[in-house]
Amino acid sequence: MNNAMTINRVRRYPGLAATGRCTCCRRGMVFILGVLAAATAGAMTPHLPPAGRQAVILEIDDYAEALEAARINQAMLLVSIEPAPHRQDDDPVARQLAQPPLRNRFTATGVSWVFCRLGLEEGGRELVRATSLQELRRGPGICVIDQRPGRWQGRVVTVLPRTPGKYYRFHETDLELLPALPRGSLTQRSLILAVRRHPERPQSTYGSCDQALATAAAAHSAHQASLMRQGHHGWEQRSRRLAGGRGGASEVCAESWPHQDLLDSCVDCVACWRQSAGHWQAVSSPQSAYGYDIRRGGNGIWYATGIFIR
Repeated sequence: MNNAMTINRVRRYPGLAATGRCTCCRRGMVFILGVLAAATAGAMTPHLPPAGRQAVILEIDDYAEALEAARINQAMLLVSIEPAPHRQDDDPVARQLAQPPLRNRFTATGVSWVFCRLGLEEGGRELVRATSLQELRRGPGICVIDQRPGRWQGRVVTVLPRTPGKYYRFHETDLELLPALPRGSLTQRSLILAVRRHPERPQSTYGSCDQALATAAAAHSAHQASLMRQGHHGWEQRSRRLAGGRGGASEVCAESWPHQDLLDSCVDCVACWRQSAGHWQAVSSPQSAYGYDIRRGGNGIWYATGIFIR
């Protein structure tokens, strides 16, 4: 069963303004953290437990030291950029990050984390002005840098702006979903987050996040975005190669409205899939393996792709 699904009609999503048209994506938009690199950590950089030991959370409210500690300890770095100075404990995100149930979600992944709190006037504003963090909408929010060895080391892999957008509006449940996101790029993890945060709790992202499918989703999205045109070009050949005897392959694609940021477009595309029974069947159903990604074309439109193996 090799299914490819697209929508090219405009539709509306209940509770939101008109959402985007459905299709696919373009060249890789990988954000590499390259800001405030001049500062270096001191000689007393804290060390986390060795690999194989229980994961922990380390809190360092100096950005350069936190970045270095995460690198040395091969941990994930979560930076919370807050509107007020970080010493004020009435910040809602700071309160949530201090709650034991949420902290347990982070450590339960088996990955150690470094938490860093910054006020906008304490270095946070310089960070949000950086190109690598443009998706923070120049305001407060959360960013995550992967400092574990591998392809994504040193890169921004999650951005959660607290400034409301057209479709994406930060909610405390986003922090609850954050720890269990699979390893991947900013675009991959953002689209997976948009799927998981949908109120109907679609199930397609709770199978195995397959590297081959994720790579294929990125490539097809990039191809669509380069053409600035919808289409499942070569799906018959691609589906046979991707399935590889594992079962039926299916593909869904979506296109955002023009000139939206990444998270608005991810939420937009998931809402678009919801308007089609065929698309939603694939997105909402359990899948044994999946890959998602999204890219922006030269026309300012984002193209999303999901590929699944039943």
